[in-house]
Amino acid sequence: MTYLILFLFLVPIIFGQTTQTTKSVNLTTSPDIKSKIGSLNSGSTIKKLKLDPSGKFVKVTFEAYVSVDALKDPTVFLPVGSIQIADDIKYKLISAKQSGNLVNIKVQITNQNTKPFDFMAMTLFKMYASGDNIGEMNPFEGNNTVSFGLKKEKPITADIVFDFKARPKNVKLSCTSTTKVGAEKVYFQLGF
Repeated sequence: MTYLILFLFLVPIIFGQTTQTTKSVNLTTSPDIKSKIGSLNSGSTIKKLKLDPSGKFVKVTFEAYVSVDALKDPTVFLPVGSIQIADDIKYKLISAKQSGNLVNIKVQITNQNTKPFDFMAMTLFKMYASGDNIGEMNPFEGNNTVSFGLKKEKPITADIVFDFKARPKNVKLSCTSTTKVGAEKVYFQLGF
């Protein structure tokens, strides 16, 4: 019974409650009217997260889109454990470990296309860190860095090692399905 009460109490807090605005409202960064950053029109769908201590404001979240040309960097980097798809090739970054100037990643690659896929990590993966510190794939380390004729829905797991000139910080990985111009790319943030 105690678990049921906790569950019923915590579920609205964890997941929030969806509602709509009944009038045009100001968006603020803190529970006051002085920190206005924008507004929402009447009928906008929001998710209520929590009531502030004054009882006059509710912390909310909502889904919105911003034009790519309005952002300094529009690239979206997903964390380790995420799955992304580029031109019917599914990439799952399973793990990423750093040891000094080396970064070791484990990536599962799955072809979702009916045509066989030729995977070559050296040409399809790029790793870089802040300060123009670019990772070079070490061809003598790792496993499954090349696989020709990968059939539909048959995954492989590649272990890949990248060498950096200096200890990397803010490491990112980009993956593509082909070296052709205009190919889709997906990005991962490694967490170190």
